[in-house]
Amino acid sequence: MSKLNSKRKGIVKQITYPVFTVSVIFIVIAVITFIIFNLSVLLNQRFEYTTQIADEVVTTIEEYKSLDFLVPYWHDHYEEMEFFYGNRNILEQKERQLSALIQDYSDEEHVTTEQVQALDEEGQRLFAEICYYQLCEDFDRIKSSYNPMFLYSFSIDGDNQFFYITGTKEGELRESSGGELFELGCTYPYQAGRYPTLDSLINTGIPADRLELSLNKDADRTAVHVFAPVRFNGQMVMIVGVSTDWADIISYTMYLNVFLAAFIIILVASLALLFFRLLRRYAVAPLFKERGIIKTYEQDKDSAKAIPELKKIDSDNEIEELATAFSSMLVEIDRYMDETQKATAEKERLGAELNMAASIQESQLPSTFPAFPDRKDFDICASMDPAKEVGGDFYDFFLVDEDHIALVMADVSGKGIPAALFMMISKLLIQSRIMMGESPAEALANTNAQLMQNNEVHQFVTVWLAVFDLKTGKGTAANAGHEHPVIRRANGKYELVEYKHSPPVATMRKLKFRDHEFELNPGDSLFVYTDGVPEATNSENELYGTDRMLEALNKDADASCEDILKNVSAGIDEFVAGAEQFDDITMLCFKYFGDK
Repeated sequence: MSKLNSKRKGIVKQITYPVFTVSVIFIVIAVITFIIFNLSVLLNQRFEYTTQIADEVVTTIEEYKSLDFLVPYWHDHYEEMEFFYGNRNILEQKERQLSALIQDYSDEEHVTTEQVQALDEEGQRLFAEICYYQLCEDFDRIKSSYNPMFLYSFSIDGDNQFFYITGTKEGELRESSGGELFELGCTYPYQAGRYPTLDSLINTGIPADRLELSLNKDADRTAVHVFAPVRFNGQMVMIVGVSTDWADIISYTMYLNVFLAAFIIILVASLALLFFRLLRRYAVAPLFKERGIIKTYEQDKDSAKAIPELKKIDSDNEIEELATAFSSMLVEIDRYMDETQKATAEKERLGAELNMAASIQESQLPSTFPAFPDRKDFDICASMDPAKEVGGDFYDFFLVDEDHIALVMADVSGKGIPAALFMMISKLLIQSRIMMGESPAEALANTNAQLMQNNEVHQFVTVWLAVFDLKTGKGTAANAGHEHPVIRRANGKYELVEYKHSPPVATMRKLKFRDHEFELNPGDSLFVYTDGVPEATNSENELYGTDRMLEALNKDADASCEDILKNVSAGIDEFVAGAEQFDDITMLCFKYFGDK
């Protein structure tokens, strides 16, 4: 009996209480919240700062009243334009030329589109060059004032970005053979998804109100991006892009992170050392001992040696309870192993008996085909696929004499060995009665009387029984609660033959059965089966049914008896698609050829 009582400390208290006390110090890690907050504030400030730059650039561009002329002109005629960045003399000369062309000319911003369109081609190019120069200076001024990383304007031209104006500051060149500064006419592949805020602006025309961060590993640059639309008469004509560095924000945040990381490492190391010492003393050492005992037991299976060792574990916590539980489990394992050995022996005995019963049952059914290789006036084939090791269905066929053949298809209630035994008795009784010259109805009536004498388990059997005259093609059949037969006339299709059934055999005493006359002509076929065929069920609990059965029969109606059974079996397999078989599947096909 365990020494533990209600006052025991327990492994939870032994380990977690000291750790919890020290862990209070760990609350200092909440400083991380400050870092996240500080980083968020700084990034928002940088976003507002970048947005302010973009707004100022947009305002400067939108002051031009001829913007709807300038943007497409720059796009289509940049190769014809003269660029004179920073050359005030050329600018003044061109402005004098322009003032001579435009009446009341004061500045470029107030020139309207109608005034520009009234000029000839050279005048329009002159105006576009002057406006481009002025905007370049404005971009340079704004970049020098705010010092962003990049300042540029562009539009989306198919799969590319088409650049118009790029801001520069002292020491930077606007011209770039490699397109690094993106002068007028430069293009760059537009990569959808690279900047989600740019994608949103292009799709909706509305600037994003959130940060767009990027890290250029090759250039070792980090940036906050803002994209703002330039509109004319409500339509977006170009986009302004502003990128500012946020490396300083990262540096400041990293400084705090390094400080806090050092503090946390020291704290966690101290906490881990304390935790390890407590864990080793109260949990690890007892568990290692317990594991060693169990491993030894795995090798030698000596519970008499393991149980006393487990009882020696004294940890005053759940580990001791676990050892006690293990020792009790070993006792149960010994008992279970004894019972398992007995059960295994019994199962093997039952398995052997079932295999023997299956072999006996199989031997009682005709299984060699062709069954009558010397007979050319008919062909016959049958099969049974039991749901269990042994089944309750059975078929039979035998020559009563040279001119008559008996056909039997039956289904015993229940499954397993009881049904198999009842099946064998029924088969022998029916065969003996037919061989005595009785009609199918008489044979079933006498079989019913004999089965009812000692039928204490109340089993019954459905039977379709026929005796067929191989000379005349006429037959007599009796149906005791069985499935309707299927007949195919020569060159026709298989069809159900429905008529009123008699009750199954062995359901009540003094049953009377009725004979039904039928006739087969040369080339006709007969197919009989048990309910396992139409009642085969798929995973959706849907029945195979007689319609699908007839479809399988008529798939190749002229096929041999053996192939007819294969076609039906294949149709069932395809329908059930691996679902569990709940009933025996038994079929028999008979083809009559007559004298021919």
